[in-house]
Amino acid sequence: MSDLSRYTPEHRAELERLLETPAWQEALRSGLVDQVRAQKIPPGQTRNFIGTVVEQLLALNQQRVEELVAGGLTDAERLLDELARWPADLEPPILSFLGLNLTARCNFDPRCIYCNQPWIEPGVDLEGWKQIIASATTANQGAGPYIYMTGGEPLVLGEMLWGDEGLVSFASQRGAAVNINTNALEMTPTVALALIKAGLARLHISLDTADEAAQNHLFGGERMGRVLEGIYNVQLARELVGVAYPEIHTNCVLTNQNLDAFPELMALLLEKRGQVTGRGQPLADDLLPHVIPVGGASNTGLRPDAEAFRRFFAEIWPRAGQLWDEYQERLGVPKDQRRVLFGYFSNPFLRVEHQGGIDAYIESAATGRYGELALSRHCYVAPTQASFSPDGLQFRCGSHAIRRLQPLGNIADAGLHTHSRAGIPSLDALPTQEHCYGCALATLYINQAVEKELQKKVGELLQVPR
Repeated sequence: MSDLSRYTPEHRAELERLLETPAWQEALRSGLVDQVRAQKIPPGQTRNFIGTVVEQLLALNQQRVEELVAGGLTDAERLLDELARWPADLEPPILSFLGLNLTARCNFDPRCIYCNQPWIEPGVDLEGWKQIIASATTANQGAGPYIYMTGGEPLVLGEMLWGDEGLVSFASQRGAAVNINTNALEMTPTVALALIKAGLARLHISLDTADEAAQNHLFGGERMGRVLEGIYNVQLARELVGVAYPEIHTNCVLTNQNLDAFPELMALLLEKRGQVTGRGQPLADDLLPHVIPVGGASNTGLRPDAEAFRRFFAEIWPRAGQLWDEYQERLGVPKDQRRVLFGYFSNPFLRVEHQGGIDAYIESAATGRYGELALSRHCYVAPTQASFSPDGLQFRCGSHAIRRLQPLGNIADAGLHTHSRAGIPSLDALPTQEHCYGCALATLYINQAVEKELQKKVGELLQVPR
């Protein structure tokens, strides 16, 4: 038996019981674990999201901006505009993110009560998705892009996703780091092992609350136990093969039905994860939650109001942070070396800068317009990203893909980079509050960070003696 000593005694007992089930015993008898151990593909490396944008913009524009400064132009905003310009005849850029909505099918029937995804007729087959991945990985230079595979529920695609000739294996072999967003219902021992073999870097698994009745209500059925079992199957598969991937992150959709119980979810996740902390250690972020406020016009009745959001930021989030600190204390981490919940795992207000501060953000969040106060001067990141829906439509970003805004074209008609170039002239009109109020936190963060780097460069150029 694999060494499970780094888990809490209670969770170790759960894993040991699961290992005795027929499904795991068959996987062990069949030699599948040994096969995966011998044939596994290492996950690809992720490009630096911010550097991917900044480096390309500077290579394209810095010389011209230096000439403008030498000619006497000192308007910092004008210089920023010039430094941020993507040319209409852009050669294929290096991508840092590729979003693939592979299917609208889902094995939750009925679906989660907050699900607002429409049915989209599939228009891309296995070879078509591989061609998109191939186009996005032609200039990897040793890393990236980060490929986010979602649905619907992507695991319903079976071996097309996780098989030896499937999409995860294909992308991993081309140097990309792959994430799957899943409800984990199909995460059997065989699938968990196959995903390790294919080199899957990360999983995002939906989990909103520690309360089983409340979670099953949000899931639309009696499913929490099976979702947790899917998580445990991944943990066992990693231990048996002896790898630290895929790392599991959890997606917590924040609604007025689970907001107050967030600390209890945090406590559950800390009890179930391996007892490890410290940035840079394998699985140091395992099972930590992404907090995603519920979106969509159809979910107005589930959206927290301003009072609830204020309570979350003032009282509930600090309690969750205290649990994280106490967890690190139990593991003997010195106080001056403990990590705070930041970056991916910060709350939606702290992760990016919002104009007007917390009060303005709370009022905006209560209307579902979570990103409108965090928009940058430009959408710097768009040409380094591409997102696709199941019918093959290409969009600038995941937010546009979800809302089906401003499609750049269909992959059946032209290639990924052709559509990206075609969208550059209209990029000057973005961001706008109407099109971009739902911008993903990760994209907002990248845009803000890129803007700061470009502003810094403008400042440096203005200081050069002329």
